[in-house]
Amino acid sequence: MPWNRARLCALFFAFIFACSLHAQQPFTLDQALGAPFMNELTASKSGHRLAWSENHRGQWNVWAAEGPGFAVRKLSDYNADDGGELSELQILPGGDGVVYVRGEGKNSAGEYPNPTSNPAGTEEDIWL
Repeated sequence: MPWNRARLCALFFAFIFACSLHAQQPFTLDQALGAPFMNELTASKSGHRLAWSENHRGQWNVWAAEGPGFAVRKLSDYNADDGGELSELQILPGGDGVVYVRGEGKNSAGEYPNPTSNPAGTEEDIWL
């Protein structure tokens, strides 16, 4: 049975709920604010490949896992907090790659957002 987005979300929330049942050790504010944020979870039509974007301390990267073991691997290597968000992740129909958008489109003033005030400016790019 193929994995759809609703099934993946239900599995994710069930996992989070199960983890919350265990006794927690105290943690610091830095640990709370530095926790990775996952976004754009997508699955291949067969459900044997997953891809998502993850923000860890401002560094967005693309990650993937492939069945049956679903070992996680990092597909991109962005190592700066430059505001370059990753979005629109799609796994290619054959499952041989992931396409995504890096950056944001133009704002209402017709300018690309430039959160780091880079003199060279920023762009919105499509990556494979």
